[in-house]
Amino acid sequence: GLSRQEVNLRRLLAKCELLIKNNQKDDERFPKYISSLEEMVKEIKSQCTPNDNIPDYVKRIKSLKFQLGMISDEELAAGDAEKQKPNSREELLGIRKRNVGKSNVTGDLDHMINLHQNMQEKIAEEMLELTTSLKEHSTLASKIIKKDNEVIGRSAQLTEQNFSKLKVESEKLTEHSKRAWKCWMWVLLLIVMIV
Repeated sequence: GLSRQEVNLRRLLAKCELLIKNNQKDDERFPKYISSLEEMVKEIKSQCTPNDNIPDYVKRIKSLKFQLGMISDEELAAGDAEKQKPNSREELLGIRKRNVGKSNVTGDLDHMINLHQNMQEKIAEEMLELTTSLKEHSTLASKIIKKDNEVIGRSAQLTEQNFSKLKVESEKLTEHSKRAWKCWMWVLLLIVMIV
């Protein structure tokens, strides 16, 4: 349930923190980044839905400013002190807002729980379908492998039979060629004798 603006804010914050972590504080784009971060925070504050992450975002932006040297140590400490000491009117208003928002929060929680349960059920159904399809594929694959093994065994037997037949035929052919040579030899001897 994050809004698009909040997602953009988180991405830009992460990018700025990464740039500072990588010692790229001299980047010329930092002032533009900081101003756009502050504008995004203002836009998120102006939205109707209450957001608990805004103080965290403001704190992170201030620490970025401090690390870049845009604010001093005293200004950072003063901002934290102001946050810690809200006046009584804001405190009362905050309590009223919290009391009013409790029913919405419980409704939202129930809605979120239902959504999560539905998602878990869908995931479980998909996993069951996947397991059944995997089982079917594995049985089909085992059947195909068995058939292939049978075909290989038959072809091996056929090759052995053909090899033995070929051996017998080759022996017959050699015998026949020997007989034919002997016959021709006798014919040639007879011709020589006649001559």
